[in-house]
Amino acid sequence: MAEAPLLPFALPDGRPATLLLGEASTVLSIDDALVSSWDLAGRPYALVRETGTYRRALDGGLLRKREATADGPRVRERLSAAEGEPVVEAARREAEAALVILRGPDWTGPEGSAEAVRRMRTIVAMDARALREDAALFLAASGPVGILPPDQYLALVVRVTEGCSWNACTFCRLYRDVPFRFKPRDALERHVEALQAYFGPSLALRRSVFLGDANALCLAHDRLLPLVEIVASRFPGLPLYSFLDAWTGARRPADEWRAYAALGLKRVYVGLETGDPSFLAWLEKPGSPQEAVDLVGALHEAGIAAGVIVLLGAGGERFAGTHATRTAEALSAMRLGSADVVYFSEYVDDPSLAYGRRAAGAADLQPLPAARRAEQRRAIRQALRPRNPAHPPRTATYDIQEFVY
Repeated sequence: MAEAPLLPFALPDGRPATLLLGEASTVLSIDDALVSSWDLAGRPYALVRETGTYRRALDGGLLRKREATADGPRVRERLSAAEGEPVVEAARREAEAALVILRGPDWTGPEGSAEAVRRMRTIVAMDARALREDAALFLAASGPVGILPPDQYLALVVRVTEGCSWNACTFCRLYRDVPFRFKPRDALERHVEALQAYFGPSLALRRSVFLGDANALCLAHDRLLPLVEIVASRFPGLPLYSFLDAWTGARRPADEWRAYAALGLKRVYVGLETGDPSFLAWLEKPGSPQEAVDLVGALHEAGIAAGVIVLLGAGGERFAGTHATRTAEALSAMRLGSADVVYFSEYVDDPSLAYGRRAAGAADLQPLPAARRAEQRRAIRQALRPRNPAHPPRTATYDIQEFVY
């Protein structure tokens, strides 16, 4: 793969700048401090400013992130499109200033300048009004995207289903107002066509396809397979990923999973939450840890990796010990390998959810503080026994408060 053209120059105010023309994005760096990234349709998606790092969603909202420093605490702040507009507009004006130089008669830059001018014109055209219109087009093509695993934040989400088939866990509100339904074949075809038309050249930034929403793979095989075939045929070569609950997934045999593996399914994300059956029942999540173990076994037999999600901090001290012990046992029984991922997701307290109402007044059910959550994570990791100690599964943090699509 050829290296992306890198164009150094100075802005009209004299500040040094560098423009990177990537295969899937355009990145402008100023003074090695201000960094703006756009997709090939000119949409900004990541901005580094003095006030923090901003990630812009396709619906126009922004997430501002800043790590804790001596000058202030850690920040995770969601901004509306209107609130984030000054940040996005500042980046666009920097692109505008760069375009003045790149189009100027005195420019003597290297080969690739014509492509740089073309891209910067596309970016500069994406002013506040254009971005508002673009956000409306995205929602018309896609609808809202609830959540994705961290390694799939830049996936193309194809909503084979909408909502969550269970939608009653006491600790989750992501799909409370979204009735569960699947798309018939003709509706899915129209949905895919709308996504292709919306993303256009910016599909280059999307290196995988995520079959949404929360539980797309729960459909019966004769209903699901034709839908996945449509997606695979429309996005050839892109790997497929999806969520699945353990209690329906465990009923699908390995030979059916092989059919999906042949279509490009690479990893299935399973919300184990806990290996403690009593705690799982208290969370009102159906199924059992053993069903999650059986599901992962069938996936492995078909050559599909697993992403297993573990909840930290929920259950308070009442369940802390058994949660850590039994979760490590369940993960060990899954015989996880280097292609698998264990995600640790910290419970986000929300008094309006059933969990908060049920735990109210019970000191031993209050969510664990940060130090105890870290202990819980260490205990599970230390007790986990992988299939091959030389090639253990990866472990990572799954912070749902950082999700932006």
